Amino acid sequence: MPGIHRNPTIAFRVDGWQRELIDQRATLSGMLKCDFIASSCIYSNIVVTGTKENIDRIVDAARNLRSSMSFIAGQYLSGNYSMPKEAYAEMELEFLALVVTIVDILDGASYLYGL
Repeated sequence: MPGIHRNPTIAFRVDGWQRELIDQRATLSGMLKCDFIASSCIYSNIVVTGTKENIDRIVDAARNLRSSMSFIAGQYLSGNYSMPKEAYAEMELEFLALVVTIVDILDGASYLYGL
């Protein structure tokens, strides 16, 4: 429909057994399937495989976050903070999602460092 913008779609393929499990769990949760899948992805534990590439990806994301936040803090403290509201809102969502994900990953791996 012209003029109506919908949120992006996320799609994936599952085998018969996985689909049956998802269908049963969504039905018994009382939620719509799309809401059940979104909630399950967002609020479940994050399982990270311990490959060097994955660890490097997490470290790189944390470094980028630190660098960006340092830059923004410097601009803000100097009074030269000039970012359009739309860009700020997009950045805020991206950084908030990154921070929440990193904290969830660290919480899930806390057994590795004794917390």
